[in-house]
Amino acid sequence: MLLWLIPGFALPTLSGWLLLSLLEGRTPVLYRNERFVLGFLFGLTLTMFLSFLTHIIGLIGFTFAGFAAVQLALVLSLGGLFLWKRDRSPLPSVARSAKEGPLPDWARVAAWVLGSWVTLKLLAGAIILTATPIYQDDVFSNWNMRGKLFFETERLTLTMPLGNDAFTNEGVSSYPPTVPMVKTWLATLAGTWSDSLVNAPHLLWYLTLLALVFFALRRHTTKSDALLGTYLLASLPLPLIHGITPYADVFLAAHLFAAVSLLFTAFTREEPRERQTFFRLGAVASALLIFTKNETLLLHLPILLLILGGGIVWLRRNGKLSNTDVIATLLWYGGTTALVALPWIAFKIAHDLPFGNAKAITGLSIAWQPDVAWAIWYNTFFEGNWNLFPPLLIGLLALRFRRAFAPPFLVLTAFLLLVYAAQLPLYFLTGLSIEATNQTGYARGLVHLMPIAVLLVTLLLRDTLTQCLAMQPSSDTNLRSASPN
Repeated sequence: MLLWLIPGFALPTLSGWLLLSLLEGRTPVLYRNERFVLGFLFGLTLTMFLSFLTHIIGLIGFTFAGFAAVQLALVLSLGGLFLWKRDRSPLPSVARSAKEGPLPDWARVAAWVLGSWVTLKLLAGAIILTATPIYQDDVFSNWNMRGKLFFETERLTLTMPLGNDAFTNEGVSSYPPTVPMVKTWLATLAGTWSDSLVNAPHLLWYLTLLALVFFALRRHTTKSDALLGTYLLASLPLPLIHGITPYADVFLAAHLFAAVSLLFTAFTREEPRERQTFFRLGAVASALLIFTKNETLLLHLPILLLILGGGIVWLRRNGKLSNTDVIATLLWYGGTTALVALPWIAFKIAHDLPFGNAKAITGLSIAWQPDVAWAIWYNTFFEGNWNLFPPLLIGLLALRFRRAFAPPFLVLTAFLLLVYAAQLPLYFLTGLSIEATNQTGYARGLVHLMPIAVLLVTLLLRDTLTQCLAMQPSSDTNLRSASPN
C-alpha cells in the first residue's frame, strides 16, 4: 500500500522542482538535492491549493480525474515555461558551495553513531505511524476524519457528522484543507482508504524538515556544524513525536522554516542577484505557508512581513538595495501572498468559518487565567519535551547579545521572540489558557518555532567558537613569549 506514495508524490514534486528552477532563473542558489526536497514540500502544497480553487469554482471533484487533471496541467504549464526559458537562456543546474575538506575521523565516527541512533528512532516511529490504529484526538476528529470524508463524498465537505443524525460546520472545517486533501488524493489513487498510506506523509514531512535545516545550515557554516544542528533538532523529543503522529504541526513547521530561513539568507547575501533570488523563493514560501494551518495567517505571516519591511529599510539605508529591488521584493511578497490569502479568506467568510484554530478569535472574554505561568514554566524547562535546549538558547542569546540582536541574526531572533510573545496574552488573558494548562497548544507552538531556534543556536555556537579561537594566542606567540631570547 505504501508504494502508492511514489506515483502519488511524483507529479507534485516535479511541479515544485520546476517552480523552484523558474524562480532561481540564471542565479541558482539551492543545492541540487535541496531543490528536490523543497520541491516536494512546495509542489504538494501548491497542487492541493490549485485543486482547492478548481474544486470550489466547480471545475473538478475530489476524484482521481480531478486531482490528476490539476497536477498534469500544472506540470505541463511549468514544464513548458521551463523549456522556453532554457532555450532562450540556459539555466545553471545547481548552486556551488565552497570547497571543504573531508570530515575529521572523529567527526565521521560521531556522525555515523548519531545518525544510526536517529535512524533507529525513525524506523521505530515509522512502524508506529503506519501500523498502529489511530487514536489521537486531532487525527480521528480532524485530519484523517476530514480526509476520509472528502474521499467518501468526493467533494470539500464542511458539515461534519456528530452522530445521532446531527451535523456541524463549525470547528475543524475552518482549518486549511491541505493535509486532508493530500490524504484524499492518496486514498483515491489507491482506490481505498488506508490509514497506513495516508499517515505515511507525516514522516516524510519530518524528514523534509530535517533536510531543510541541514541545507540551510550548510549555506552558512561547515558540513560538520550542519550535521550537528540537524542532529540537535532530531534529538528533541516532542518534534520527533509530532513527526511520527498524523498531526499537521510538522507540516506547518517545515513551511515556516522555509519561509524564515530563505528570508534570513536573503539578508546575508552581498551579491544582488542572489539576494533577489532568495527574496523570490521566500515570497513563494510565505504565500504557501498560509495554506497549512490557521495560525500562520494570524500570527506568523504578519510578523514575517513586519521583519521583511524592517530588513528592507535597513538594506536600503546601507545602499544594498536599489529602488527597483525594493519594488520588486514588495511586489513578489505582496502578490504571492494575495494570490493565496484572498481566495482562502473569501472562502472562510462565505462559509462563516472562524479564523482561530477551530475556535473563533472574536468574542473572547478577557480575564487573568490562573496556573498558566506555572504550566508554561514547567512545559518549557522541566517536562522533557526539549531536553536542555531552552536554557541553551537563552544562554546564547545572553552571551552573544550584540550578535544575536544585530542584522542579519536579528531576523531569526526577532521572529522567535515576537511570535512567542504574541501568543502569551492568549494564554494568560483568555479562555485559550486551556491550551497551556493542558500542555497542548503552547507546546505545539514551540514545535513550529523549534527548527528556526535550532538554526539560530547552531550559528551562534559557531560564532562563539570562532571568536574564542580568534582570541587564543598562537602557539608560536606563546613560545616566543616564553623564550629568554
